[in-house]
Amino acid sequence: MKKERLFYLDFVRAIATISIVITHFNARYLYLNPPMPQKAVITTTVANIYIGGWGVSLFFIISGAALMYVYQEKCELKTFYKKRFLNIYPMFWIAYIAAFAYMFYVNKVAPGGGAPKINLIFSILGFDGLLAENIPTFYILGEWFLGAIILMYLLFPIIRKGILEKPTVTWGIILAIYAWLILGYHYNFNVDKIIFTRMPEILFGMQFVKQNRKFDIKEVVVATIILILNTICKPTWSSALQTSYVGIASFIVLVYLSYFLKNKLVVVLCGIVSKYSYAIFLVHHIIIAHMMATFDLNNITHLQSYELFISVFIVICIFAKILYEVHANIMQVVAKVIQKD
Repeated sequence: MKKERLFYLDFVRAIATISIVITHFNARYLYLNPPMPQKAVITTTVANIYIGGWGVSLFFIISGAALMYVYQEKCELKTFYKKRFLNIYPMFWIAYIAAFAYMFYVNKVAPGGGAPKINLIFSILGFDGLLAENIPTFYILGEWFLGAIILMYLLFPIIRKGILEKPTVTWGIILAIYAWLILGYHYNFNVDKIIFTRMPEILFGMQFVKQNRKFDIKEVVVATIILILNTICKPTWSSALQTSYVGIASFIVLVYLSYFLKNKLVVVLCGIVSKYSYAIFLVHHIIIAHMMATFDLNNITHLQSYELFISVFIVICIFAKILYEVHANIMQVVAKVIQKD
């Protein structure tokens, strides 16, 4: 039996999706010489952490929550991995091939900046963004977050078993690894991008659904105080640590707000954004880069920046819809071919 959709997950996912688009739109102003953060739309930070990190944190939490909601009673490995594969890779490959062809046509040279051809395997597997800071890859769309999510899917059946059968031990192991990564990690790889640094967020989402949490106003008050204090005090300790607790506190507050904001229009809008969130994630980077490159960002006004953002977001939505439909049609054809065989 198909489970009822949880509105609060769609609500948080929609906010996280839009925050990621805002992040990469605003980044174009932050990378100007000199930087012009005053032209950014809405904000570049939330409770003293970068808005991109905030959005990604919410994605990890809702990913853990959504997986636990679907697979809490039963998780048959073959079915689980097949569904994850089909949900991730075909649409990614379609988007990647289209973006690669477009960039090759426009730039008259293959993307990758001379990366070894063997490294194309990282793009095929969806890990090019995750590894791009450390090795040459053919990364052109998506984000490092995709590779981390794939790793999360690979680990989920083990984590699920731990949360269901030995939650205290599972939390203890995860928090011990997390503490070492935050306090003692010194290797040449961004600690924010290591999947075990994100496990407290994922486990929180899973535990939230497992316990079928009903909010006590005290939890919301505490979470709100945490966000306010982090905004005012601006602590300078580990950004990874701040991202974890700010993300979790934000999730608590947003879920609480979802109960008050739930109406027919909001449900429909959040459902639409959630439905196309992965397609938006795949196309937004390249559209933002190419559209904003046609404007003189040094001389654009703040009002014009908002107008540009609305235009960019509309184009992103159009291409996300096209990608979603192309993917759906291709998968239907493939399914029919397989059934005939």
